[in-house]
Parts: sequence; structure tokens; C-alpha cells
Amino acid sequence: MSRLTAAGSLSRVDEAVRSLADLKAVHLLDYPGDEEGFDLGSPTDESEEIGRDLNRYRSASSQLDLIDPKTLLESEPIRGHLDGELPSRVEMMLGHLERLDVIDSELSSMAEEGDALELLLPLDLDLDLLSGYGSLTAFVGTVKDASRAESCAPDGLVIIEGAKPSVVAVFCKNDSSSAVQSELAEAGFAAIPIPDGEGPVGARQEVLAARRGELLEERSTLQGELDVWAEANGATLLGGIELLERDMALALGPIRVAVSGHAFVIDGWIETSRSEEVSAVLSETCRVVDIGPFKVVPGGGGHGHHGPELKLPPIKFADRHKSKPMELLTDLMGRPRYGKVDPTLFMFFTYPLFFGLILGDILYGAATMLFGYFLYTRIGHTETGLLASKFIVYIGIAAVIFGYIYGEFAGFEILPHLVDHGWVEHYHRSHAPDWATWLTALYPYGGEFQYEYSWEFGKLVLAFPFHRVGHNLDDLVLITIYMGAVHVLLGLIIGFRDIWLHGDSHGNTGPVVAIFDRGSWITILIAGYFFATGYLGLKNNPGDETLTLMQTYGGIFVAVGILMLSYASYKYHGMPVLIAALLGPIEGIGMMPSVISYVRLFAVGVAGVKIAETGNDMLYGSHGKGMIGVVEELAHHDVSGLMLLAVLLPVILPFALNLLKVSLPELPLGLNSFGRQFLFGFLISGGLGFALGVGSSVFMLLTLFFGWLVVQVFAWILGLVSPNIHTARLHLVEWMKQFYEAVGDKFEPFGFTARVVEVE
Repeated sequence: MSRLTAAGSLSRVDEAVRSLADLKAVHLLDYPGDEEGFDLGSPTDESEEIGRDLNRYRSASSQLDLIDPKTLLESEPIRGHLDGELPSRVEMMLGHLERLDVIDSELSSMAEEGDALELLLPLDLDLDLLSGYGSLTAFVGTVKDASRAESCAPDGLVIIEGAKPSVVAVFCKNDSSSAVQSELAEAGFAAIPIPDGEGPVGARQEVLAARRGELLEERSTLQGELDVWAEANGATLLGGIELLERDMALALGPIRVAVSGHAFVIDGWIETSRSEEVSAVLSETCRVVDIGPFKVVPGGGGHGHHGPELKLPPIKFADRHKSKPMELLTDLMGRPRYGKVDPTLFMFFTYPLFFGLILGDILYGAATMLFGYFLYTRIGHTETGLLASKFIVYIGIAAVIFGYIYGEFAGFEILPHLVDHGWVEHYHRSHAPDWATWLTALYPYGGEFQYEYSWEFGKLVLAFPFHRVGHNLDDLVLITIYMGAVHVLLGLIIGFRDIWLHGDSHGNTGPVVAIFDRGSWITILIAGYFFATGYLGLKNNPGDETLTLMQTYGGIFVAVGILMLSYASYKYHGMPVLIAALLGPIEGIGMMPSVISYVRLFAVGVAGVKIAETGNDMLYGSHGKGMIGVVEELAHHDVSGLMLLAVLLPVILPFALNLLKVSLPELPLGLNSFGRQFLFGFLISGGLGFALGVGSSVFMLLTLFFGWLVVQVFAWILGLVSPNIHTARLHLVEWMKQFYEAVGDKFEPFGFTARVVEVE
């Protein structure tokens, strides 16, 4: 990054702002107003009019259901509409919206009045008799205790009608109204507001019903006109709003720069690679253009007492293509500090790796990829939507790859297992159906092979195929611990590099700081591995010389690492000596839970497999049980093959019509809706089953099938959400805390990005 300072004549400040917008290369630093002789600039004269139009158009769009066009609109026609008929069309539409608000308000008032009239109807009294007396007080409402209300006005008139609720009308002299009111309160009295009007309650209800019909008809007409208006003018309105937002940004641009009586000064950051381009363009409107590359000062910019405070440049991600979707993850934490490592590229490899390790199912991975494509078709025209859809496709691919390694499809294990007496086929172990096991053709020897590689120190076993819910379960636990150790070590190495070259958050820098601050953790982690391997190995191989050396020297270097950590806490983090000495061992032990936390890669994945496996076993079933068992029972009654298909066709048909998007003519009983078609088909299939003497079996088959389908969908949704949560946590917490400082500002060049309308 390079720092830009440009100055020119005040009369050309608007031109300079326009040139900055056209460049879209300068991250403007707003003038803080602390320099003597300089003030904030003033917006252009058109800003008030632009703001008024923009507020009106935004108000209109907020009340309509508008969808962004998937292709950019040309700017000139939109400008023509803004200067032409669009304002009058918007005014007409706003008039419709205002009238709708009035209608909705009147309908709400009428609904309240209608409720009151419904309560008053049992009294059979005219409305004008319920209020308006001079010498009498009338109490009209509902009571909980009707018997008590009967005696509330001995010298008055009490009328009680209806039950639950009981409606009461009490008329008494004014001087006894307080006593009557008290008695009614004891009876649980709740007043009913008396509507204005005369004559019978029923007549007033008829008037309200007629008026309500008129209002609903008018509302329907207005809403229809608004829907037509939105379809015809929605894209133009959105385009107009975007152009007005750009105009407003230009009109308010001068308030972001410093101005004196005759000059203006622009301050900002640019990419060094665009220095010549920016200088050439700004030279046309500015008399002075100064661009100087920013030089990173090791230890500078820290917030502690050791280093100077520096204004660091904003952060622009490197130009990347394949790994760009991972920028969404980095932005969850915030941009990194300038000059330090951007973790985005690392997460391009490790995030899908961890996600695939957890989900690891061919079908669920394929479903995840299809979901990513679905998002692309809906929101792929926006930058964030495009990145999100690509991100989901990436993790779906990883799930398919690990599903192939695990030999899992829809929760079924599709590969045979090697046991003492030979190969055990999949259908003997997981009852996988043929529509899943055909994938064994994609494996060497139909899946009847097993390659393994063992690491002697640590008993780590890598295998292909890897039966994670079989005999490789213990190996998976070890693999996740090793992956955690390597992942945390990578973060520590990055932190070591950053502190050496750029310093820590307190401004300390250099190789010595890096050795004590991050080298201590690296020492503890590596030495801890040797100590743990030796200690555990000696239990099974007592007296082994190599394991003894690993345990001894591992323990020694763990102690050295803890001493280094205590010194770093005292020297570079400002802790008192005693506290640093006490916290050193505690923090050193804290490395263990960070690494063990990666075991969730094993636990979450296996839990998901067991959920799908349980559904498959209980609902899909196998010989003599579940859905397969019901099909076998139907076959005993000669209902199989085409006969069974014919019985189930009424249930299948709604799905086929919906999938093929077949338009049907208007059908009775609301059968154009998918829900009613499905319910009707369900009943017809059951009826056909009863006609064949197997009705209960048909209903059971359908229930088990859709129950199994629900379990599969649930397992996939859980497999999409839960692995993402845990994988994100491992990256954003366990890994990035080893090196990451989310203190950078996002590089946001002044200018415009096309959302609906192309940039002029």
C-alpha cells in the first residue's frame, strides 16, 4: 500500500471527487477536522434534491416485493426514466400505498367494532340505548360471575344474557354508580366499548359487513395494480435507487476531504501497483499529488508501551480465484493486521479437509454440491452469493472424496470388510441396498482390498479404504489428534514469523522475541509429543531404549518450553515475575486441550453416521424388518413388481408432476396444490391396497419410506450445519488464536460497484 496526499484549488473539488469515483482506487481517510486552517468540505447544491428523491424511492421499494435483476441494466435508459416518467409513476404508486394503509387502518377499526358488536348482540338492545344518558350511568360489558352481577344494582336495571362470556347491561342512578362499579369489579366485569350509531346491533353489523366487502374489493384492486406496477417498473426503480445512491455519494464526497478558503486536500491509501495511474488521473484536477509507499516498521503499530502508534494501511485481499470463497471465513474474524500472514489460502486446504473428514458420505456430499448450485442459481449474481455457493460446492466435493475413502453412501457402508475367514460382503454387515452398493464398481477389485500404512511411534495407521465405524475407529481418533497437533503447530510457525518480522501486539519484535513468545509454545508442543509417545509406549514395551530417550528428553524440553513461556510473559507481556512463573506451567498444560479439541473431527462425524445408520436399520430395514420387510410381505401376497408400482403410482404422481413442472387445468377440491395431491394420492394408494387385501401393509410401506426419507434429510442437514460449526471453531479459535490479530481495516476504495446498473 502507498499513502496518497493530493491538493488542489477548491473550485475543482467536485471534479476531483468524480475522478476518484471513476478510478475506484483510493481508500479515502475522512478528514477528522483537527488541523488549524482546514474545515470539512460542503456537499454540492444538488444533494438536498437527490436525498429527497432517494428517500421517496427507497420508501416505495421497501413496501414492494422487488427482486434484483440477474443481469446488469444499462445506465442511460435508467437515467432517462429518472428524468422522465418514473417520478410520476412512483407518486402514483405511493398514492396507492397510502390508500392501502388507510384501508388497512379502517379494516382494523371495523374488526374491533365487529368484535364489540358480536358481544353486544345477545342483549338485543339498540345501540343508542346503551349510552348517552344524563341522569343515568350505564355499565355494559362481560362478567365472570353472572349471579353476583344480578344483584349489583338493587335500585337499577340489570340485563344479563349469554354464557361464557355473560354480557351484562346495568343502568343505575348517577349517585349510586360508584357502588355499582365496585360490585361489578368483584364479579369480574370488563367493559365493552360502545360503537357509535343507532338502531339494532344486527343492522349495524350488516352495514359493517357491506363496508368491509367494499374495502376488501378496493384493496384487492389496488394490490393487483401494485403487483402489475412492480413487475413492469421494479427493475427500473431499483436501478434508479442505485444511480441516486451514486449521485448522493458524489454530492457528499467533498465532506470527506479537508478544505480551506481556497484549496482542498485529499488523504488516503492506494495499491502501490496503481500509483502511476492514480497520479496521472489526479494531476488533471490537483496541483500536488504525493504518493509514498508505506514501509512496515518492525514492532510499530502496537498498542503497548514498547512501540510507536502508527496508522496502518487498510487490508486488501490478494487477487485470487480458486481460494477466494474462503475470504468469507477470514472476514468473520476481521481483516489481519497489515504485513502479517493472511490465513485465507491455508483455509482453502484445511477447511474442506476437516469438513470432509467429518461428513464423509458420497450421497450427502453430492447433495451439498447440489445445494451450492441451487444457491448459485438464486443469489449467484451477487458477489457474496457467488462466493457462498462456491464455498458450499468446495466442502461438498471434500465430503464426496472422504465418502469414497470411507466407503459410505447415505449412511450405508458399501464396502466389504476383511475378517479372519475372508471378505464379508456389505449386505451382511450394513444391509446396504443394491442402489448404493453399485458404487463398489468404482473401487479396485470391487472393494476387496486393504492398504495400510503404520507409523511406529504413536501407532498411527492410515488405510484405504478407511472403515471409520469399523476396525479403523481407534485410528481415526489418533489421526484427529495428530491433525490437531500439526494444525496448531502451523499456526505457531506463522505467529513466529509474524512476530520476528512485524512484532507482537505490544510492539516487541525480532528473532529473540519470536523464540521466547512463540518458540516456547512450539517447543512445548513438539517435546510434548515425544514425551507422551515415550510415556505411553513404555507401558507396553518397558525398557525400550528409544522410548526411554523420547520420554526423558521430551520431558526436559517441555520444562524448558514452560520456562521460556514464563520469561516471555514477564518480559514481553508485562506480567509480574511471580504471576508469570505461576502461569507458565498452567498455560503450558493449556496446549493439551487445544490439540485434543480436534477429536471433535472424529466424534461429530461418527455421531452423524450413527444417526443415519439407525434410520437405515429401523426404517429402511433388511430381511424381515423395516421397509424391506414390508415389501417382502407384499410379495407373499403377490403384490410386487408392476402391481406394486401401480398401487404406489397415485403417491408418486404428485412428485413427478412437481419435478417436471407440469401445469394442470383447474381441478376441484383444491387438487392443484401439491399437498392435497399428495394426501389424495396417499388415500388412493391405501384404498387400492385394501382392495387387494394388503391395505395396512401399503400404509406401513409408505409411512416407513417417508419416515426414512425424513431421517435422511435430517442427517444431511445436520451433516451440513454441524461440521461447519465445528470446523469453523477449530479454525477461528484453536488455530487463529496462535497468530491472528484482527485489527486491520477493510480496503474500500471510493467508487461504485454495480449491483443492478452498470457503472457509468
